[in-house]
Amino acid sequence: MNHINFNQLFIYQLNTRIFCIEHGAKMLKASEGFFTSPEVIAADAVWLMGVWFPSTASVNICRMHEGLGHEFRKTLTDLQSTDLIGSPYAVYDYNPNPIIAEHLLEIKQFRYKLNAIGKKLILDFVPNHMAVDSPLVDQYPDLFLYKKEEGAEVCKNSFLHKNGRIYYYGRDPYYDGWTDTVQWDFSHPGTLKLHAKILSEIADSCDGLRCDMAMLPLEDVFEKTHGIRALPYWKDLIEGIKESRPDFLFIAEVYWNREYDLQQLGFDYTYDKTLYDRLKNGDAEGIGLHLEADLEYQKHSLRFIENHDEERAATVFGDLANSNFALLSFLHGCVLFHQGQREGKKIKIPVQLGRKPHEERNDVIENFYDRAFYRIHKRKYKKLSLEVFELKAYGDDYPLKHCIVRAVINEENQCIEILIFNSYRHEIIGALHLPETLRQMLISSPLEELTLKDTISGESYAREKEVLLRGMFIRLDAGRAHWFTINLR
Repeated sequence: MNHINFNQLFIYQLNTRIFCIEHGAKMLKASEGFFTSPEVIAADAVWLMGVWFPSTASVNICRMHEGLGHEFRKTLTDLQSTDLIGSPYAVYDYNPNPIIAEHLLEIKQFRYKLNAIGKKLILDFVPNHMAVDSPLVDQYPDLFLYKKEEGAEVCKNSFLHKNGRIYYYGRDPYYDGWTDTVQWDFSHPGTLKLHAKILSEIADSCDGLRCDMAMLPLEDVFEKTHGIRALPYWKDLIEGIKESRPDFLFIAEVYWNREYDLQQLGFDYTYDKTLYDRLKNGDAEGIGLHLEADLEYQKHSLRFIENHDEERAATVFGDLANSNFALLSFLHGCVLFHQGQREGKKIKIPVQLGRKPHEERNDVIENFYDRAFYRIHKRKYKKLSLEVFELKAYGDDYPLKHCIVRAVINEENQCIEILIFNSYRHEIIGALHLPETLRQMLISSPLEELTLKDTISGESYAREKEVLLRGMFIRLDAGRAHWFTINLR
């Protein structure tokens, strides 16, 4: 895997409802400051999380749910009833939330504004369920999963609908149902036809979809959950959109080792929760082995150190979070970063809340992200390659195999970025000997003294070219990294 073409997609996840509430404006009226923010400038796509019409039932369930109430009060010590706005994943229907946009045309117009500055728009699609009060249950009563047996009774995973049927809550096979949702019936061919229509209407307003819990419609997963075999789902739906929109992106939130299956069905990117967990657990061997997976699999993986489902990166990883993001910036595929991640926010916001707590910004983290986003932006629209090589133990010359060393090469601009990531749980001391590709670039440089700028620390180091050609001494604490940039002219 040496000196191969390198392309990444960076996606910025915005908690859209909170953003619009805070700014008192719909997305189409977002200020110029949004479009020129470091997050948007660095991103290739913006994911507007939670744009769809809100469910009144979901709001009411939030108010009565004891477990959620504890989480809400932990987040907002001054919690008000107006802060509860329901789950964005209990979708009432696929029309926009009025606080975000009046209609789909406004969403499309916002997309044009993003496209004008070279960015794509990503929206949510929730395949598994709708809100319990969705009008689609009235319109298509047979397309949702209900108890057909005579004398059936309501159980903990079902509810009595106003139409007299007992429907199942949306759920996965390992937990009880989400009580603000109703389960689609994937064994019914009409469900697939309707979903194709819904997807076509949504896709007309965006450039890609982040598909919630995308493994749940799989035939065997649906059968394991509900005892009924589902019909094949994703392949035809994805191909139907891509036939006219080949660049349209399908992104799968997926777990349980079903990532490869969904890639084979046509998803452009699948969540890489495995890497997140191994970083979280400090599993040096596991991290290394995971990053040796098939290159095509890597290219279709979406990496993250934080999103709306996980605790904040600054809380989980502490002062190692910046090094972990640096690692992601040297991996094939897609990188997701979350609203508030740049400022080092520590409090996870439940998706049912419409207000976030006040937190001070972390200057160290924010300064790092400003440097990182600058580097990421400088890569855009350039022909890049990736070199993977080794760090040798200093003085002993054996490879530190769990230390990750990669270089992003921009030959056009004569710029080299080098990542050295120590995934060990102890300090390492090593010697970095550049591969022949990089040595030749250094030899060709007219500069006799080169500057190594570390994106993580912000520090710069002047080194004679001859010294770098002989080898670079590296000392790194556990879990830390260097992200050096070397300009050769």
